[in-house]
Amino acid sequence: MTSSQASPARAASARAYGAGALGFAIATMLGSPEVAYAALLLAMLWLALRSNLSANVQIGVASIAAVALGVWDGSGIERIEVVGQLFISLLKMLIAPMILLSIVYGIAGMSRARDFGSIGTRTLLLYVATMALAVTTGLVFVNVFDPGVGSSLRDSEFFSRALADAGTAPPADLSLSASLVRVLRSALGNPIRALADGQILPVVTFAVMLGLALLQLGERARPLVSVLGAANAAVMQMIAWFVRLAPIGIFALLGSLVASTGFVQLAQHLGAFAAVVLGATLVHAGLTLPLIVRVMTGVSPLRFLSGIQPALLVAFSTSSSAATLPVTTRCVESELDVEPEISSFVLPLGATVNMDGTALYEAVAALFIANVYGIELSLASQLVVFAIAMVSAIGAPGIPSAGMVTMVVVLESVGLPAEAVALLLTIDRVLDTVRTMANVEGDAAVALCVSRLSRDGAPSSSD
Repeated sequence: MTSSQASPARAASARAYGAGALGFAIATMLGSPEVAYAALLLAMLWLALRSNLSANVQIGVASIAAVALGVWDGSGIERIEVVGQLFISLLKMLIAPMILLSIVYGIAGMSRARDFGSIGTRTLLLYVATMALAVTTGLVFVNVFDPGVGSSLRDSEFFSRALADAGTAPPADLSLSASLVRVLRSALGNPIRALADGQILPVVTFAVMLGLALLQLGERARPLVSVLGAANAAVMQMIAWFVRLAPIGIFALLGSLVASTGFVQLAQHLGAFAAVVLGATLVHAGLTLPLIVRVMTGVSPLRFLSGIQPALLVAFSTSSSAATLPVTTRCVESELDVEPEISSFVLPLGATVNMDGTALYEAVAALFIANVYGIELSLASQLVVFAIAMVSAIGAPGIPSAGMVTMVVVLESVGLPAEAVALLLTIDRVLDTVRTMANVEGDAAVALCVSRLSRDGAPSSSD
C-alpha cells in the first residue's frame, strides 16, 4: 500500500475507533451498558473486516481496552463474555476437519518426497528430529520452572466453569503402562463418532493411517488427494476468516478474565509462562539448531545465522512462515550455497510440516494450563502432549496466530478445557513472532543439512 492510500485507510480506522468509543461513552452515561458494548463491538467488527490496520495493532488496542475496562469496577465487561465464548466455539468448530484434512493431505502429498528418494527421506527425518528436539526442550523447561503452579486463577468463576464443562483429565496416579493402554484405546476409537464428538486422538490416528494408505496407492489415489487438497485449502481459508476476528474475541475474553481474576495475578502468571516459552525457544533456536548445522555440515553457527538474518527479520515482522518463504529461499541459496533443486523441495515442504516453534509453544502451554488448574499430568499424559503437539503443529496453517487453533487440540487431547486458551490469546501474538522465527530457522537448517549431505555424502569440513 502506498503512503497516499494508507492515509485515508488510517483516517477511516481512526473514525471507526472514535465512533465506537463515542457510542460507548454516551450509552454508558445514559445507563445502557448493553448498548454501549454493542456499539464498541460493532466498531471492532468493522475494523476487523474492512480496515487495513494490521492485526497486531488491532489486538494491541483491544488488549489495552480490555484490561482498562476489566480493572474498572462496574464497567460491566463481563456481560460480553459470551462473545469470547462464541469465538472459541468458532475455532473449535473447525478443529476436527482441519486436523483430518491437513494430516491426510500432508502425508498423501509427500509423494514428491518419495520420488526424491534419499533426499526426501533425509528431509522428513530431519524435520521430525528438529521438532522432537524442540518439544523436548519445551517440556524440560516447563517441568523445571513450573509456570502457573500455585495459581488461584482456577478458583475464579471463569476457569471453574470451563473446567466443569471439560472432559476429565487423565488420572496422574496410573502406571505408565496403564496410562499408555488407556491412551491407545482412546486413539483407536471410531473416527466418525470422534469427528462428531470432537475427540482428537481417534481423528489423528485415522488421518495418519489414511494418509499413509493414499501415499502407498500412489497414482491411483491422486484424484482423491486433489479433492482433499481443495477441501483442506477451503478449511484453511475459513480459519483465516476467523483469525481476523481475534481482536474481538481477545477483547471479550481478556476483559472478563481481568474482571474476574484480577490483573496483577494474571500478569504475573502470564509473564512466567512467556519467559519459559521465550527461554526454551531461544535455546532451541540459538543452540540446538546451530549445533545440528555445525555437526552435520561444518558451517559455523555465526555464518549460518548471519546468512538467514533477512529471513528471520521477515518472519518476526509477518509471523508467517509461508510469507517468509521467498526470502528464506533467497538466503539459503545465495548466502549458504544450497542448490535450487534442494531448496525448492525442502523449504516449501518445511513451511507446511516443520513447525519447531509452534510445537514447542503448544507443549509448554498445555502443561502451563494444567499447572493453573492444579492438574499434575502423568508421564504418559506428557507423552501424549509430545505427540499431539508435533502432529497438530504439522497441521497448523502458515498464517499469523494459527497456533491458537491447534492449541485447542493439544488441550483437549489431555482433558483440559479448551476455554482456557483465552488465557493464552492475550499474549499469543507477541510469542507468535518468536516461534515463527524458530520455524523458519528450522527450515533453513534442514535445507542446509540436506544440501551438504546430498552433495558430499558426509558432513563437510569447511566452514
